[in-house]
Amino acid sequence: MRDKISFLTSAKTVSLCTLLSRVLGLVRDIICASVFGTSLAWDAFVVAFKIPNLFRRLFGEGALSAAFIPVFTEYLETKSRKEAWELVNVTGTLLFIILGSLVVLAEISFSIIPTVFSLNSKWGLVLNLLTITFPYVLFICMVALAMAVLNSLKHFLIPALAPVALNICWIMGVLFLTPVCGNTLDSKIFGLAIAILIGGVIQLSMQLPVLKKEGITFKPSLYFSHPGLKRIMALMLPIIFGLAVVQINVLMDSFIAIAFAKPPGGAETFSIAGIAIPYPLETGAASVLYYGDRLIQFPLGVFGIAVATAVFPFFSTYAARKDWTNFTDTLNQAIRVVLFIGIPASTGLILLRKPLVELFYERNAFTAESTYRTTVVIFYYAIGVWAYCASHVIIRAFYSIQDTKTPVKVGAGMVGLNLVLNLTLIWFLREGGLALATAVSATIQILVLFVLLHKKLNITGHKYIFTSAIKTLVATFFMYITCWIMLKIMPIGNGELMIKSIRLLIPLTTALVAFFTVSFLLKSEELKYLYTSLRRKRE
Repeated sequence: MRDKISFLTSAKTVSLCTLLSRVLGLVRDIICASVFGTSLAWDAFVVAFKIPNLFRRLFGEGALSAAFIPVFTEYLETKSRKEAWELVNVTGTLLFIILGSLVVLAEISFSIIPTVFSLNSKWGLVLNLLTITFPYVLFICMVALAMAVLNSLKHFLIPALAPVALNICWIMGVLFLTPVCGNTLDSKIFGLAIAILIGGVIQLSMQLPVLKKEGITFKPSLYFSHPGLKRIMALMLPIIFGLAVVQINVLMDSFIAIAFAKPPGGAETFSIAGIAIPYPLETGAASVLYYGDRLIQFPLGVFGIAVATAVFPFFSTYAARKDWTNFTDTLNQAIRVVLFIGIPASTGLILLRKPLVELFYERNAFTAESTYRTTVVIFYYAIGVWAYCASHVIIRAFYSIQDTKTPVKVGAGMVGLNLVLNLTLIWFLREGGLALATAVSATIQILVLFVLLHKKLNITGHKYIFTSAIKTLVATFFMYITCWIMLKIMPIGNGELMIKSIRLLIPLTTALVAFFTVSFLLKSEELKYLYTSLRRKRE
């Protein structure tokens, strides 16, 4: 029980920091929506920022952390601190060499591509932005290694604050750098790209003093035959392969959103084999996907990813000790907690999507049409929030037992499904089809992974997960009814900030009161766990 409360206490730390980051992220998105709206400039920036994020997921917090934490934790449990620190040094050296070379090659390519290919304005803008944003890869991946080390040492505060620094730089960039970069949106957007790069440097600088306090000072090491590094690489390769497929598919969502969008003032159709086909999307599709995803990421980051991040070192510790009883108990509890949060979050986002977008985004360049398009995207994304939350926990359970192949195989299958759904649904649901494809694929993925993990570890306690989920669904039903009634009786204004706030906050507050009241009456254990972890001081 002590370890269970400990991971929830750690999750509280990550959640609070992530909450601060998400609030600042919301502020930055409000400002960006006001300045850039759903313009071509913002479409281009979304793609230019997602590409460095793709490599961050491949070589940073995705593959590296998943492979590094179980091996490093095992070294901490079974070997000396000196040997564990040597593993950090050699891993960091190899990572720096690989990423440094990648950045140099990318920058050379970005300068050559325009001389070889004739690019239209939207792809030319994407490429120019990439020349500034791509070096962010080097800094953020080194940050991810530092965060993995500190999380393994059960230190969560400073790593969780790193995204806060990025959001502050982002906000400062919009306020102070974009005005000096030019008068048009296409020129202003470069100020934001510069701010991203500065944010990467600051995030890395934050981690170094904490590592030094823990006794780790980075020293280059060329001992690439290190047995621990070999194990990390062996674990990383299938993860990189799987994530490459997944992240390329995520990137393809944005590419599809731009490539299948009718250019402003351009032709209404495009040709394939001489056949004229109407564009299924409008300019701004990538933008509304971004804004919708940002609101979906709020509960996912604050709760789902926070729980998964906090529980991962505990999974790894139990796996290193071969303590499968506590491993299973912790896994079951983590799933119950994320479902307790994810199911009402899905429902709440569906119900409150319009008040959310109207309050936070709709002003200046972000029009009523932009609001409508974004609410459609949120509706379909929100269907899968509970699955997004649970998938992070299940996948980390596989990684902690050093099984990186199973999630990769399942993920690759879901990528194929997602791509087929993307190219099919955009003709019927426009950008909403891209969001629905993501939600359907995530739901199927989590169900398949849970069944496979059950077979692998012979996990027990399913009845407790089922009972907990039923209680959560009952509480969510009463929450839904309460929220729906409050939305019906709320006043409708003409854009006043006060009316917008009332239309969101009152239904949201009453919905939360209804959910937690019914959960209390049903004696939900997850409510008790969360309450206990919030009161408990970090030990």
